Amino acid sequence: MAMMEKRQVLQKVHKFTKELKKNSGKIGNIPRAITLNYNNICNFKCEFCFSAEANNEHINESLDLERIEDLADQADELGIWEIVLTGGELLVNPEKLYKLIEAFKPERFQMVLITNGYLMTQEMANKLKDIGMDCIGVSISGMDAQEHNKSRGGVKDAHERALKALEYTKNAGMSAWPNVIFGHHNSKSEDLKALLDFSDAQGYSTYFMMAMPFGVWKDNIMDAEDMQILAQLRKDHNCYFDTWDIYDKAKEKISGCWTVNRIYINPLGDVLPCPYINIKIGNIKEQSLKEILNYGFSIKYFGEYSPICVSAHNRNFREKFLPEELTVFNPADAKKIFMKDDYID
Repeated sequence: MAMMEKRQVLQKVHKFTKELKKNSGKIGNIPRAITLNYNNICNFKCEFCFSAEANNEHINESLDLERIEDLADQADELGIWEIVLTGGELLVNPEKLYKLIEAFKPERFQMVLITNGYLMTQEMANKLKDIGMDCIGVSISGMDAQEHNKSRGGVKDAHERALKALEYTKNAGMSAWPNVIFGHHNSKSEDLKALLDFSDAQGYSTYFMMAMPFGVWKDNIMDAEDMQILAQLRKDHNCYFDTWDIYDKAKEKISGCWTVNRIYINPLGDVLPCPYINIKIGNIKEQSLKEILNYGFSIKYFGEYSPICVSAHNRNFREKFLPEELTVFNPADAKKIFMKDDYID
């Protein structure tokens, strides 16, 4: 794994794991990662996209590199060790992506890129590795090419290119992560099983994202049987999900939901507790990162331990605080929707 070559990252990971063990394996208020939506331009029109805007109002927005450099310095000081870069589709403009990566001084972080893989080449993967990228997550539905392509706006060779992107990533010496949405719709799917078998055989690490119960997945509510299936998949395959304790060899322990531990920042600088909770807890143009994190952790839904994914599985929270009209570009203001009882005493 490329991250093993980065001494500064290993030191921060070691400190992070020590804090995790001291807290009985629960994530607690330990900052881990930043997911940055740098720019929302994309070459696909995926039916399940949570950041796309119908009118593309903010498609040209992005944070300037000086702001990124300052954000990276603050993150490093706070012990954050992982940066996840996403869009949109950042491979649409690879030169901008290279400069973005360099602005973070990637020797200080595990660097992850989330992509649909369509524009990836072996040369591009090699370049990404050379300038500090460690992992590339490629969005994929399963091994059914027709279904994958249909859900991505009918791009006829989207599936083939996604698989090639994973191969290029592995060839370049980076970790390759098939990123797959899991939910009631595919928990018993043979296609999902085929993907997991393929991923294991190729030496990839499958990363699960939960189907969020809004938008196209509104009626895709996971039940107890789905959760049991997910727990068994964890044991049977090389796969990961955010609430799992990744250091548990028995693959049973839950470290808890990562809200605020892995914040999401949109191209306007708004900070959300995670990519799927459209509630603004601050803006990096107006406040320090430390101030924003401290405020986020003061909200009990984010600062207190939750064994389940707040955004996908806490239906009461969604019904109370996340109406359908909220988006990553139009989030609710936390200070306006949360009352005194919603904060940790």
